[in-house]
Amino acid sequence: MSFWQNSKKPLVGLAPMDGVTDEPMRYVTAKYGQPKVIFTEFVNVEYAARQPNKLLERFIYSPLEKPIVAQISGVAPDLFYQFAFVAAYLGFDGVDINIGCPSRSVTHRGGGAALIGNRKRVQELVLSARTALDDWQAGKKIESVITCRRILLTVKAIEKKNQNLEVRDKPTRAGLSVKTRLGIKKTCVDDWLGFLASLPLETIILHGRTLEAGHFGPVDWIAIARAAKIAHRQGKIFLGNGGVKSQTEARKLSKDYGLDGVLIGRGAMGNPWVFSNKIPSRRERLSVMMEHVYYYLDLFGSGDFISLRKHLAWYAKGFPGARKLRNRLVKTNSLSEVEEIVSSF
Repeated sequence: MSFWQNSKKPLVGLAPMDGVTDEPMRYVTAKYGQPKVIFTEFVNVEYAARQPNKLLERFIYSPLEKPIVAQISGVAPDLFYQFAFVAAYLGFDGVDINIGCPSRSVTHRGGGAALIGNRKRVQELVLSARTALDDWQAGKKIESVITCRRILLTVKAIEKKNQNLEVRDKPTRAGLSVKTRLGIKKTCVDDWLGFLASLPLETIILHGRTLEAGHFGPVDWIAIARAAKIAHRQGKIFLGNGGVKSQTEARKLSKDYGLDGVLIGRGAMGNPWVFSNKIPSRRERLSVMMEHVYYYLDLFGSGDFISLRKHLAWYAKGFPGARKLRNRLVKTNSLSEVEEIVSSF
């Protein structure tokens, strides 16, 4: 059995968010929030195959984050096999297939939420990932799977970066899940979830909005509850997702709608305490923000400081003067500027 079956329910975890759940964000969330499961940003398998040095940094993680699930996206079954195997090799506890991202940059290539309803291709992707995880557990070697030297060297480099994590001497079972949405333009829960529940995976995660709705509008928890019943009839673990803002709300939703858990996404941005229901002081917020900054710069350097700004803005909330501080932080370009602003606040 994978960690999905062995975990105490309800599972309240950190949802995958592109451009958000990078390693520094996940590390800080794990340290101060302790969610029951954590997801990476998605790795697009086609892009990763072409530029492994850039994309596979998304597979860096710390032991503190476990159980951790690597999310992959794309449309190529052969590459799904390779990168699901890579995730298992690197010690991830699970692999999640992205069938829910509404971003135009993803869907126009046929991936993410655009896969909803494409039964043939989704089945191919799930079976490819399932085969990879089974082959890893059976003892297949990564050198026989990854024949591209650039990708293999990158995987080995990431293995060394993962804070001295060691590849398991005895491969253990990594779980397989899919994260999807209610439908494209309208809800098709009964048909779509019935199909997904028939596939060889352990867990289904459902965002309670359609592709067309994106991240806006009400979340349909009634439809999520109906989907949970369908998944449970097939023996699948089922989690809901969408607009959840607290640990208390997540637990209540799990109980009220018969779910095995809930993932929190936007509610965790700049707020690792969302998983503990703690209300941090201003001092705590700024202290953890600086820890986040130092961790980010130590890991990635200062070459892309702009990517860090949004995290600074998310921490600056919930206390007097937060808006003014936020307006200053989003204009910073270096660590020294951030330190100067925070020290004078």
